[in-house]
Amino acid sequence: MNPHRRFLIQAAAATGVISLLPKWSLGHDRILTPSQTKGPFYPVPDIEKQEFFDFDLTRKGPGSTLAEGKVIAIRGSVMGHDENALGDTIVEVWQACETGRYNHPRDTNDRPIDPNFQYWGRVTTGKSGEFRFKTILPGKYPGRTPHIHFRVISPGRKELVTQLYFGDNEPQNRKDSIYMSLNVAQRDNVTTFFEDMAIDPQDAKSEKLPTGQFTIVLGDPSDTKSTPPM
Repeated sequence: MNPHRRFLIQAAAATGVISLLPKWSLGHDRILTPSQTKGPFYPVPDIEKQEFFDFDLTRKGPGSTLAEGKVIAIRGSVMGHDENALGDTIVEVWQACETGRYNHPRDTNDRPIDPNFQYWGRVTTGKSGEFRFKTILPGKYPGRTPHIHFRVISPGRKELVTQLYFGDNEPQNRKDSIYMSLNVAQRDNVTTFFEDMAIDPQDAKSEKLPTGQFTIVLGDPSDTKSTPPM
């Protein structure tokens, strides 16, 4: 359980107001993952048209040079608010490299680009709704706290664009206007904490990396409040 969520439940129980907590905190229907701006740096051309866009962003191909920065993994799943897994769902990510620079013509800040970093990835979930990415901890882009952009496209549902943040950056997170525009429950949903885990969940002997977990919860197919298509 996320430390913020555990604290909220414990505090509510101690003060006798646990009945006022939203359903997600009691283990019932999940809170929907909030939509957030895609920002100005979605890859050009689209991710699926790039030469490299697999789950490993740390290098551009087998045998290529490793990107600069701290290697991490993001593991998660996509589900409906009823906790039913959503397979055959496209999950895209894009982010800044270790210096805080995006690989995009509109990013004109003076931080160096990393020629070995892939910058984006795209995978499709299986029946269990699970996905994973191997990447670099993003640097701080000017005016923002470190984050990773996500685009989620599930059959029969509205497209969702959101962002994932890191709990270890709490002081920076609280200065980020986009992050702080969310309510407490929504911030909890899009904030992850690292734990050393095998990158391949089916192979306990595989490489272990600091891993953040991210559960993406989509609304009903009739939901009209999801992020409009890009």
